[in-house]
Amino acid sequence: MGRVPITVMGYRCERCGWEWVPRDESQEPKVCPKCKSPYWNKPRKPAAAMSYEEFRDKVKAVLVAATGKSLTWTEIRTQAKLPQKWPNNQWVHRMDKDINLIREKDKDGIIRWKIPI
Repeated sequence: MGRVPITVMGYRCERCGWEWVPRDESQEPKVCPKCKSPYWNKPRKPAAAMSYEEFRDKVKAVLVAATGKSLTWTEIRTQAKLPQKWPNNQWVHRMDKDINLIREKDKDGIIRWKIPI
C-alpha cells in the first residue's frame, strides 16, 4: 500500500489561528471551537497608532475652542474623539512645554486642563 496525501477543506480562525475540519460541511461554523469567538471569520482591525503631534493638535483644538474655560480629560477626550481612556503622561508633560498646557485641581480634586489665551 502506498501513502498518498489527502486534502480536506477546513476553516481557520482569524482571531486565534486555530484550524479545524468541520463535522457538518453544509453549515458554516458559528464560533471558533478553540477560542469561542463568533468573529472567527473576520480579521481584527489594526489599531491605528496616534502620533504625539496628532494628539497634541487635537487636545489644543478642543482647549482653544473652549475659550478660557477649563475642561476635564473626559470632556477633552469626548470632544476630540480620542481613543485613549487615559492620556500618556509623557505626552502630557511635553504639552506643558509645547502648548503651555495648565493642569489644576479644583476644590473637589478634579484635574482641569486649559491653555492661556
